[in-house]
Amino acid sequence: MGIGERDESASSGANLEVVRAHIEAFGQDAPRALALLDPSVVLDMSRGPSLDTDPAYGPDEVAEAMRRYVGAFEDYSFEAERLTDLGSGAVLAVVTETARGKTSGVPVRRSYAVLYGVLDGRITRITLFSSEDDALAAIVPD
Repeated sequence: MGIGERDESASSGANLEVVRAHIEAFGQDAPRALALLDPSVVLDMSRGPSLDTDPAYGPDEVAEAMRRYVGAFEDYSFEAERLTDLGSGAVLAVVTETARGKTSGVPVRRSYAVLYGVLDGRITRITLFSSEDDALAAIVPD
């Protein structure tokens, strides 16, 4: 299902909309992006493209972790290529980020997966994975 497509079930559609709104606000409207986070949200970037291995707890720590991450780049953009509702409040986003290293000037373009947990219209967990396969394997181990 593409980012512009809608799942027909009410709760799936609502979860997709929460994640879609968060992704669209990310990097452009921080208060709106933060408003979609549950007060007990956990951000885990240890499995993804970031070197930050410490989880962030709560919206304030999430905001600070993202400021550090995005602050390492210039001309940063983040776009969802696909959103998939996996059921039970789990939404998988396959994303692509493009940027240029702030100190190196090296262009960066990479894709990875972000697994979101959504409960009662708020994002409760954000986990980055290096690939969609890694994210799916974490949900349904062999």
